[in-house]
Amino acid sequence: MRGGHSPGVGGRGVKIAFVGTRGVPASYSGFETCVEQLGSRMAERGHDVVVYCRSGHFAERRREYRGMRLVYLPAVRQKHLETLSHTALSGLRLARDTAVVCMGVGNAPVVRALELAGRRTVFNVDGADWQRAKWGPMAARYLRACERLAAGSGSILVADAEAVQRSYREQFGRETVLVRYGADPPGEPGLDTLEELGLRPGAYLLFVGRLVPENGAHEFLEGARLAGLDVPAVVVGDASYEQSYIAGLKADAPANAVFAGYRFGAAYQQLSANAGLFVLAATVGGTHPVLVEQMAAGNCIVARDTDSDREVLGDTGVLWRTPADLAGALRRLWPDPAARARLGDAARQRAFEQFRWSEVTDRYLDLCERSLVRRRRPATAAPL
Repeated sequence: MRGGHSPGVGGRGVKIAFVGTRGVPASYSGFETCVEQLGSRMAERGHDVVVYCRSGHFAERRREYRGMRLVYLPAVRQKHLETLSHTALSGLRLARDTAVVCMGVGNAPVVRALELAGRRTVFNVDGADWQRAKWGPMAARYLRACERLAAGSGSILVADAEAVQRSYREQFGRETVLVRYGADPPGEPGLDTLEELGLRPGAYLLFVGRLVPENGAHEFLEGARLAGLDVPAVVVGDASYEQSYIAGLKADAPANAVFAGYRFGAAYQQLSANAGLFVLAATVGGTHPVLVEQMAAGNCIVARDTDSDREVLGDTGVLWRTPADLAGALRRLWPDPAARARLGDAARQRAFEQFRWSEVTDRYLDLCERSLVRRRRPATAAPL
């Protein structure tokens, strides 16, 4: 059923809790955006949705947002402990008969603890988080161990890309459920953000992502510099733990680079709707939500050549491997607005056909109901 999932087992609304993220409104990453999009749609359909939020990330603590109830709990403000400590505390507050959606493989110890208490979660394991450069050797080993722990769990594992599915199947013999991210076309949010940044519609390159090494902002800027185009290279994003990396980005950036910081809501939609070309440079992860969003915006996309990006884009974008490759693609595409428009139209159509939030919500609701039906059975690592 498309966009019309039933209100729950026996016609009743399902109680659903989202744990493992910073919370909503989304103001950090793709996980938070996913929770906001899913939770708000679930609430619209009559389900009782609660999102556990990290109190330290919100100056304004709303009790409700887009139909979702918000619960604020503290976390250890340290890079390696923040997520796990908050998820563990959230797990202690879960109401009975609640379907639990947990995001991020690093939360595997909490998921296993919940299973021992009789709960079976819907567990989005994301991509190979241990490969991210922000983690040192100990943290990377912990995340690798979490993948194995997740694979041995009795919860429903969600992969957002076929590449992630293959990894769990080949490494652990564990089947996962494929549920990609969704995207909506940007509305008509205006131009005030462009005016603030001194940008003209259709006349800038766009990069969006947390400013951490594995997201490749440095290679985006290097490719833009090598291309030699007289066009602003706009960087949207920030990162609280990467100030030295960000300082290096700014020091080495081409003269026409624009660092916009984090932008969400209407500001992000403005920058997406009016970009001349979008570059995805991330090296790690499964399906990148920002890639799907830029496809829905109808942008010409030049993406890093990875298994997941090829899977998402199909033949609707251009792929690159090195900054020199990126520079060559930019030099070919920027002077050819017709080619950029053709690619953008094809990407928009592919997003509409394959990446709709209404259908993603259907899938998650099905999994939530299945997790409740089998919640009291003993945990098992057998596939669904």
